[in-house]
Amino acid sequence: MSSIPYIDIHTHQVDSEKEILSIVNLDIGNTKHELNMNQAYSIGIHPWDIAKLQIDSVSDYLNNNTTNKNPAAIGEIGLDKLIKTEIEIQERIFIEQLHVAKNQQKPVIIHCVKAQEEILKIKKSNDTGTAWIFHGYNKNLQVAKGFLKYDFYLSFGENLLRNEKLQSVFKQLPLDKIFLETDDKNISIKEIYSKAAEVKGIKIEDLKKQILLNYTKCF
Repeated sequence: MSSIPYIDIHTHQVDSEKEILSIVNLDIGNTKHELNMNQAYSIGIHPWDIAKLQIDSVSDYLNNNTTNKNPAAIGEIGLDKLIKTEIEIQERIFIEQLHVAKNQQKPVIIHCVKAQEEILKIKKSNDTGTAWIFHGYNKNLQVAKGFLKYDFYLSFGENLLRNEKLQSVFKQLPLDKIFLETDDKNISIKEIYSKAAEVKGIKIEDLKKQILLNYTKCF
């Protein structure tokens, strides 16, 4: 077995395979995952969960939920224009969580649906000084270049397996700005690595080495 792990940068599944290093997304108030001390995880208030909140301070709430644990990242957090929660409210909650990420010097995992311009605008004025990872990337090359210009990392998931247009985008991106993920899909990260290496025309081991370098730089 290779000593270089497969890195699943964003998942909702706990994977016990020793050769897989995964960051498990742990929703606020969600205790379904029994995480061991060595399991990396992210924690944050997803835009979909904002309507469920009954708290006075997002920052206090998030700090209280991370004090006795040590999350690898704050996330997934961001903006989603397809939900009923007003975008102004989403932006306020998002920015408060960015302040926590900055104070704790944690990278952030970004959820973005039809709000690319708003995300970029917020990053310009609320940068955390840490990595921002756009998870589940499925946009075109022009949008990708816009995010790369502001030093984002782009993470690709199941869509990379079958979406030829997305494969074309992925092929043209620099290796030092990508991650791979399974998100909430019942699929192996190894399969996504295999397709990613095929699209890039490189060996899986070389892809694993570069993504490990990306992970080390961000985390």
